[in-house]
Amino acid sequence: MNWFYIDESILEGDRRQGPVSFADLQALQEQNKICETTLVWHKGLENWISWKDALEKSALAEAENDRLLQETINAILQERVEESRKKTPAGFWIRGLALLIDWVIITVCWELTTHILDWLSLFDLNATMQAANAFIETYSADPTVVGVSEEFMNLPGMSELCILWFIIQTIYFIGFTAAFSATPGKMLLRLKIERANGEPLKLSGAIIRYALSLLTQATLIFYGIGYILAIIDPRKRTLHDFFAKTFVVRVHKDTAENNQNSKG
Repeated sequence: MNWFYIDESILEGDRRQGPVSFADLQALQEQNKICETTLVWHKGLENWISWKDALEKSALAEAENDRLLQETINAILQERVEESRKKTPAGFWIRGLALLIDWVIITVCWELTTHILDWLSLFDLNATMQAANAFIETYSADPTVVGVSEEFMNLPGMSELCILWFIIQTIYFIGFTAAFSATPGKMLLRLKIERANGEPLKLSGAIIRYALSLLTQATLIFYGIGYILAIIDPRKRTLHDFFAKTFVVRVHKDTAENNQNSKG
């Protein structure tokens, strides 16, 4: 803000000096070039006022700004506290149940897709099922046989079924996580995926988290250590949560309703 002041040391002509800043006026007072009775003015004032009155108004305005700033900080802190109380980390068992629900949904989608492909004559589901049943009977007769996984994947159409499962799973997890920050299984149990800073995941974050979740799935052959981490970690994070810097939280009913109302 530009200020002007009356230089009383000038006896003739225009005694108005400026523009200067408020800090400049304070420096002029320290140099005894202006005093409390010196008239000052800035755009917006109807009349010239004394430097003393300007200082008092400035002090009041600064105090008011400090008060508003403190109130704003307190309101933000209170909101953060209330938000943290409404959201608690989702534990191992409820996350496991949500994942089970998701896998059931994916399985249904996978089976429907395979039947549609079979109906369109793009896939011979009957031949694959017959080969799988024959394999199961052979393995049941001799469980000690080696190379079971390789032989299973070499069954007619089995690799195609696995690829189809992977495609459906990928679209399912990335799509729902990017759009809703939760899969249907998590939404049913009022769970939500968030970044470490509390923000929702976007498409890029959903892709990264899903890619890392494949690593966690791979630990199932090692007693599922990637998932068991959620039991011992205070914030209930799995292996891919650690790497993706995400959390799965439980959202209370009132919070979920408020979010829906705000979107509506």
